[in-house]
Amino acid sequence: MKKATIFPFFFFCTLAMSAQTLNVKMGEVTYAHSSSNTGDMTFANGTTVTIEGKTYTISEIDNIVINNNSVADNTVSVTYNGSSADVVVAGNVAKYLTVTASGATVSIIQDTSLADEITYTLTGTSTNGSFYMDGEYKASLVLNNLTLTNTSGAPIDIQNGKRINVTLTGTNTLTDCSNGSHNACLYIDGHPEVNGTGTLNITGNTKHGITAGDYMLVSNGTINVNSAVSDGIHVDQYFKLDGGNITVNSTGDGIDCGFKGVNKGTKDTYENNGFIFINGGTLNVTTTGDASKGIKCDSTIVITAGTITSTTTGAAYYDTTESDITSSSAVKCGGAFNMSGGTVSLASTGIGGKGLNATGNINVTGGTMDVVTTGRVYKYDSNNDTKPQGIKSDGNIVLSGGNIYCAVSVNKATTFKTDYTFNVTGATIMGIGGKEVTPTTGSQAYKTYTSNVTGGQNVSYDGVSFTVPSSYSYTSAFILVSSPSM
Repeated sequence: MKKATIFPFFFFCTLAMSAQTLNVKMGEVTYAHSSSNTGDMTFANGTTVTIEGKTYTISEIDNIVINNNSVADNTVSVTYNGSSADVVVAGNVAKYLTVTASGATVSIIQDTSLADEITYTLTGTSTNGSFYMDGEYKASLVLNNLTLTNTSGAPIDIQNGKRINVTLTGTNTLTDCSNGSHNACLYIDGHPEVNGTGTLNITGNTKHGITAGDYMLVSNGTINVNSAVSDGIHVDQYFKLDGGNITVNSTGDGIDCGFKGVNKGTKDTYENNGFIFINGGTLNVTTTGDASKGIKCDSTIVITAGTITSTTTGAAYYDTTESDITSSSAVKCGGAFNMSGGTVSLASTGIGGKGLNATGNINVTGGTMDVVTTGRVYKYDSNNDTKPQGIKSDGNIVLSGGNIYCAVSVNKATTFKTDYTFNVTGATIMGIGGKEVTPTTGSQAYKTYTSNVTGGQNVSYDGVSFTVPSSYSYTSAFILVSSPSM
């Protein structure tokens, strides 16, 4: 039987004397009311007490303790201890939250009347725990040396659909179960903004590593998706990397940014819908699944700075539903590819793989990019095949700045592939492939050569040099060279 001993006069006198905290403990949840906020505490019929607008049933209170341990307003802390969790709720927001804690399973529902941002801090360790939050107001989530595994679903599931500021402190590790019904190991049905100096390690055993229902921003911190059955990071609307370090290893796509609202015919109402922006930081992606894409978006990729490496090893295959061949690509964009700075290294080793594959125009005005494909031709039947192209566009390829190097080690495979304009004006380029290709427009001079090229060789012509990877080998390769100084 639960037992609570309450001395109203003692509360009033003691709390008034100094800045103290009144802790109401109910199971694994403690509501911490600061003496500066409590004011009058109303008793009703000897069965309830109301503190800061939160009404407690006295018979459900385990104990009440007064101490000098202050708890900041607008905060909730969850400390995981193996098979249990200790939850501490700041008294000023207690009336807005419905908190359920059973074992290491914690659920918090924010009331619709909440108009202040709450910071949730998760720490500790559990081999079978979870954190669930839902509401209609933005929030902050601090992961502070948290190790959390859920054996039946996602360890963290945020469903409120608003901005979630995610701060990483120390080393944090999240692991979900296999064969579950959830969408991701870390699921945020909203727009996460990731910052901090810590590390987040993700293992996605059911589907995606991280899913964001809206856009996702990363400004700092380290994110490692160590493995994911499907996409490493799956985002609707847009993805933006301004700083920090991201490493993704996945069977599906590495980073997949899709249109938001497309099923409702409203995709044009969302800002930057289907875009990926890379303005800094480091991104390293490796995918192994057939027809997987390293970095993929439904619209446009914009790169202004940063260091990006994307490698795919999966093979192409014939999609009977689409009646078409689909292949892996280190980068695949449904719109344009625009690059003005940064360093990009792309490699595709699978059968029929592509380096950079864009539905829209490819525009490079600065930065350095090297692209290598080494897989063989994929052949489905006498009428359907696909070659491992280097840089391919269904629109124009315009290279007006930067340094672009491309090597393709298959007969008749093209380094710069387009049926439209191939313009080189102001860029330094070298293409080494199995088929001769030359610019169609542009005032810049270029030259072509034929040579045997082996892995690790430094190929140099007319002041332009490119050291091809060790996996590359091609007899009688066609070489295109162009630079502003020629």
